[in-house]
Amino acid sequence: MEKVFINPVAKEILLKGNAKEGPVDLFTYDTEQRNASNGSALGTLYVIGNIQPGVTVEATNTEDVDVGYVLNLVASLAKREYYSNKELSPKDAFSNSLKKINSVVEEFFKKKDTKINIGIFAIAGDQIHISKLGKFKILLARDGKNIDILNNIDLFDKELTQEKEFSNIISGKVAEGDKILAFYPNRTTTAREKSFRDYLLNSSQDEFATQLAVIKEAKPDFACAAIHIDIQKLTEEATAPRIQPKELQEEVTPDNESVEQVIPVALTEERKEPKVQVVSKLSPEPTLPKIIPSEFAKGKRELAFSKHVRHFKNMNITPKIKMFAMGGIAVVALVSIVGLKSFVFVSASTKELNKIVAQAQENLKTAEEKKGQSDFIGARSLLVGSLSALTQGESANGSSKKADEAKAQLIASLDSMDNAVDAKLESPIEIPADSGTATLLTSAGNNFYVYLEQGGSDSIAKVAEGTLSGMTPVNDISPTLIFTNDVYISVVDSSAKKISNFSIAKSTVSNKTFSSEDLL
Repeated sequence: MEKVFINPVAKEILLKGNAKEGPVDLFTYDTEQRNASNGSALGTLYVIGNIQPGVTVEATNTEDVDVGYVLNLVASLAKREYYSNKELSPKDAFSNSLKKINSVVEEFFKKKDTKINIGIFAIAGDQIHISKLGKFKILLARDGKNIDILNNIDLFDKELTQEKEFSNIISGKVAEGDKILAFYPNRTTTAREKSFRDYLLNSSQDEFATQLAVIKEAKPDFACAAIHIDIQKLTEEATAPRIQPKELQEEVTPDNESVEQVIPVALTEERKEPKVQVVSKLSPEPTLPKIIPSEFAKGKRELAFSKHVRHFKNMNITPKIKMFAMGGIAVVALVSIVGLKSFVFVSASTKELNKIVAQAQENLKTAEEKKGQSDFIGARSLLVGSLSALTQGESANGSSKKADEAKAQLIASLDSMDNAVDAKLESPIEIPADSGTATLLTSAGNNFYVYLEQGGSDSIAKVAEGTLSGMTPVNDISPTLIFTNDVYISVVDSSAKKISNFSIAKSTVSNKTFSSEDLL
């Protein structure tokens, strides 16, 4: 026989962007303790928030308010109050938590002109309870449809409370297969809410996070604080209590100790509380055990492998055999150390990078399957997201051979989708070998002009219809840059601070030096 539970599997997504909208953060709290009276759990508590400092806080230093600390304080209070009494129902525990938070929000933060946007919700069994202050969004994907929980009165009930700040509680039920997305609707997420709804319906949890990573890669100012929850079914074996024989259920009274027997008496009429009477009963005089001499037989227990130890002691070991034995022990120890270092003692950064590489390889397999199904958009999203994750992982944890190989495989898969080939650079002109080495090239009108190095006698030459002509010498300069306009072609030696100007009309060269001040 199996017990069936509703199990919310959550994935936190926190992408920080523009700091002007204030700090954002999210928290997930869970407990495995179950209610003793009805067998249900208080479940999981979630908090998503944004704090925007007001004009008073920004303009003065006397307030000294750490707005980032506000979110941690509210989340800590919510957790402490929600799980403080395991005997309460989830809804009562949620209501008590809101009352405590409201007193803090009202007395401390409102006086300092701070704008607070916080969403708090709890999932316990098949129940969900939600409350918010300011801007907060929570979407439910069910049966191929998106439901805005905060504005749906058919499936979710709204209960008004007497509190000032968190003014209502929205309650409803969740079921296996539901997907929930809760997020703070800032400027960048509001603009993409339609895409969020499509992703929520058609993507898995990991695919959803990957698609947001792709958006972040393309738009660095994109910010998102969201919790994606997949409602799953959890089963476990129900174990029946073992029934013991009546003889084994008798209470054993320790020797020389008194036993207090509690006898309930009728309830009093005034307070309706039970009275108790204590009856003391002394245990009988203990009897001494009867000693049997055979229980104290003399002897010495032989340890395991003692026969083998005696065998080695009696062996005649020569110095040559001892040398080989010590060498073998050293080799075994060295191999053990190398094995432990390679497979057991792995640094935290290497473990993190290996985890990212494994996920990238898994995404590569999925992308190949999508390519076979002609889902090129989905395949590209997975490949680009994995490539971005690998790049960030290498910047944070260092590089490795596995990571480089995984990146090469991802790039090769992307190239195969785009039919990419290696580019080849071809020169638009042909220069004879005896004319020198062309180092700089520019164009003016319909002609090309090239700077030729000729072993100390450099020159600027005109190229017309693929033929060199009008080679004008240039001396005492090793240029690295070339510029052109309708009148001059200029070559610049930045290290020697020299410039040579070639007149296109006169085919003459004039030299000039310059200083750092001339560039200002």
